[in-house]
Amino acid sequence: MVDLKKLQQKTKKFVDDRDWRKFQTTKELAANASVEANELLELFLWQDGADLDKNILSGKDKELIQKIKNETSDVFFSCLAIADQAGFDLGEAFLSKLEELDKRYDKKKVKGDPTKIPSKN
Repeated sequence: MVDLKKLQQKTKKFVDDRDWRKFQTTKELAANASVEANELLELFLWQDGADLDKNILSGKDKELIQKIKNETSDVFFSCLAIADQAGFDLGEAFLSKLEELDKRYDKKKVKGDPTKIPSKN
C-alpha cells in the first residue's frame, strides 16, 4: 500500500519541478478538481449504472476501467495538490472527516437505508 504522505510529497515535487506553483492558487486547484471530477462523471453519463457496474466489476470493459482509473487519479492529484498548497495533511484531514461522518450518521440508524439520516447528538 502506498503512503498518502509520500504521494503528497511526490505531488509537491512534480509541481515544483515544473515551476507551476505560481499558477496554482488554491482556487485554481479547486476548479481543476471540479473539472476533473466532471470528466470522471462524463464516463457514466446516460448509461445504466447497474450495467456499468457489472461490466466494471467483471473486468469486462477494460477500456472503461482504464479511463476511470485515469480520471480518478486526476481528481486525486488535484486533491493532493490542494492539500499541499493549503498546508495540511490530506490523510489526517480524511480521517478527521471520516470520524465526523461516523458520528453524524449513526450506523444503527442508517444501516441499509440509502437516505442520509443524521444521528441526534
